[in-house]
Amino acid sequence: MTSVLNHGNTIEYGKEVLIYFDNRRRFLVKLEQGKKFSSDKGVILIDDVIKRGVGSQVVTTLNARAWILHPLLIDYLEKGIKRVTQVIYPKDLGFIVLMLGIGSGCRVLEAGVGSGNTTMVLAHFVKPQGHVFGYENRKEFIEIAKSNLARVGLDKYVTIKYGDIKKGVDERELDAAIIDMPDPWEALETLYSALKPSAPVAFFIPSMQQLIKLFEAVDEHKGFMDVRAYEVLLREIELSRRAIRPSTHMVGHTGFIFFARKVIKSS
Repeated sequence: MTSVLNHGNTIEYGKEVLIYFDNRRRFLVKLEQGKKFSSDKGVILIDDVIKRGVGSQVVTTLNARAWILHPLLIDYLEKGIKRVTQVIYPKDLGFIVLMLGIGSGCRVLEAGVGSGNTTMVLAHFVKPQGHVFGYENRKEFIEIAKSNLARVGLDKYVTIKYGDIKKGVDERELDAAIIDMPDPWEALETLYSALKPSAPVAFFIPSMQQLIKLFEAVDEHKGFMDVRAYEVLLREIELSRRAIRPSTHMVGHTGFIFFARKVIKSS
């Protein structure tokens, strides 16, 4: 399946679009011939969406205006995937991808696939030459993750395996890794065997106690250097004709991100 994120200038039946009214009303809608889309703003005929095309306005039965947009990856992360686990927030994922240097052609290990939220982001950046190798120790999550990846056409860039990375992984010479599990210090030997020398790894850690324990384990291991940890906070700026000001709400603590890079141990 071709990625739905490879946007052209046309839209067609069977695809999805973003119907955008405002920042609070944005809907992922599948284009099915003869069907209607309803919201508190009124009804839109799907056939009218097809006729007008992407980037155009469409008017509802209540005379409200909406815009027809191609969905971005963020739209699927926020509204389009089934979630059965806690996920790493976009504010953290963007920072992680940059710090790990992930791009097309990279081979990346992920531990703790869950719903496939992080997997989707990794696959988007490694395609078309790269690949994500995910490990998940709960079988019921694997099918959900595969379904979410297939929805956006990124499944061919991902292999998800049932297993616990603490017991080892099949892959070697990997370019990067991201670890989201309760006891990541137990996976250091697996990571040391799987990563290329100099390759970075990111650990997503919910609590300060876990962060301290991970740091102590990494420091003792001696196979990882360039260690650092961050917390990412995000505040939106409210934009209107009346006032432009910081929002009274913000996405605060979601977790700590611990980075390290593999080095060759001294003999």
